[in-house]
Amino acid sequence: MYIDSHVHFWKLSRGDYGWLKPTNTLLYQDYLPSQLLPEFQAFGIEGLVAVEAASTAEEAAFMLELSLTWQAISAVSGGLDPFAERFHEELASLCSNPRFAGVRMNGRAFRDARSDSDSCKLRAVLADMGQAGLTLDLLVQPDDLVTVAPYLEELPMLKVVVNHLGCPNMLEQCNESWHTGMERLSRLPGTAVKLSGMITMAGGSREDLIRPYVGQLITLFGCDRLLFGSDWPVALQAGSYRDVIHLFEAVLPEELTEEEKGQIRAGNARRFYPIER
Repeated sequence: MYIDSHVHFWKLSRGDYGWLKPTNTLLYQDYLPSQLLPEFQAFGIEGLVAVEAASTAEEAAFMLELSLTWQAISAVSGGLDPFAERFHEELASLCSNPRFAGVRMNGRAFRDARSDSDSCKLRAVLADMGQAGLTLDLLVQPDDLVTVAPYLEELPMLKVVVNHLGCPNMLEQCNESWHTGMERLSRLPGTAVKLSGMITMAGGSREDLIRPYVGQLITLFGCDRLLFGSDWPVALQAGSYRDVIHLFEAVLPEELTEEEKGQIRAGNARRFYPIER
């Protein structure tokens, strides 16, 4: 049993996916729930978290609309600009839908908060998210962690889920800032990490390359603060959905109990988003 905590859907005609380029023929096409349903049936996926692929309230509303038809979409984490004038208005509108579970922010938002005014605005946004019980999905590079950490330390119980293991540089293995930053975030009881994007970061199903990072995260965060995520369809650049599942299972330490593995596969996603079914 799995809950996939990191799936993207997009429809190119919507027009706000600026990062998708025609030169990437694999990704530059529509990816919708109907294409993933056979994989879900094959691997016993009980639900998923649809995560932003465009930082607009319109895209979040699009994913919520998909959830009306596709019950497998258990929660939506949308992308909003915390500095936008309409942020609170957009957030309130999205929160009216019970499947809206959180906001995904890029590390750039924390780097851009250079003025006192911007810092105050970002702190207020994070505090409001905590009050509303929303989850912060965090897409960061290792060098972002030193900037992000002070904000999160002010709200240690804010539900935060760091995407893609915090994006360690697996290929070049220059990861001092990653280890230092993740150790710092691990002290915050509300912060968890997704075991997602691994196959893409490693350039394929390279178990020996990935396993040490997973081991370090288990040591730091424990099995109750790690979540499975596929990063479909981005992961298709390095392997199939089947490959992602097999890689995830292969890099979990053998000494983990089935209960601990079950927490990572599904149980923790139910708590951090939260998902009732």
